[in-house]
Amino acid sequence: MPCQNRNQHSNVGTRHVREIMAAEDNKSRYQSDWLKDIHKGAALSFLGPGIVEILDALPFYVMLIDKNHRILLVNKATREALKLEPQDIIGEYCPRVVHGIENGAYPGCPLEEAVEKKCSVQREHFDVKSSRWLRIAIYPTGTWSADGEEIFFHMVEDITDKKDLMAALEESKEIYRKLFEGSSRHEKE
Repeated sequence: MPCQNRNQHSNVGTRHVREIMAAEDNKSRYQSDWLKDIHKGAALSFLGPGIVEILDALPFYVMLIDKNHRILLVNKATREALKLEPQDIIGEYCPRVVHGIENGAYPGCPLEEAVEKKCSVQREHFDVKSSRWLRIAIYPTGTWSADGEEIFFHMVEDITDKKDLMAALEESKEIYRKLFEGSSRHEKE
């Protein structure tokens, strides 16, 4: 019985999704134009509609990149930080577009390690240029670009405020520890 209800609802859901997709054709066309940027080897049309909205909802920087640091997709936070449009980012070499590095990788980037070990890599990194702490992560997706390169999910989150709070907490703990030790010694005397 539950399966029959599910099937009935899925037909209605499918029709509703089609109506939404048709109503947002201009928005989807914008996305699909840069999701199918084949001349740069960055065709990601298999991701389907809605993926950009999902990634755009994330407040930190998100990219899909290949093992050669080629940018395949970026979210809104990344586009706004770089002050670039998708067509100026997609297919480009990440270290050059994001960090201004012509050759080689950004010193904190874990991509090479993720490619070599074939696993996710996360690390905290202090960016000297911005004086910010970053949590940088690379996750293999198990998918490949149109030209056969493995795709990785790359996210960068500014954790400076969290690091500052943790440092302040540790400092407070140390002050209280010294006060407690001092009062314990004083009571023993």
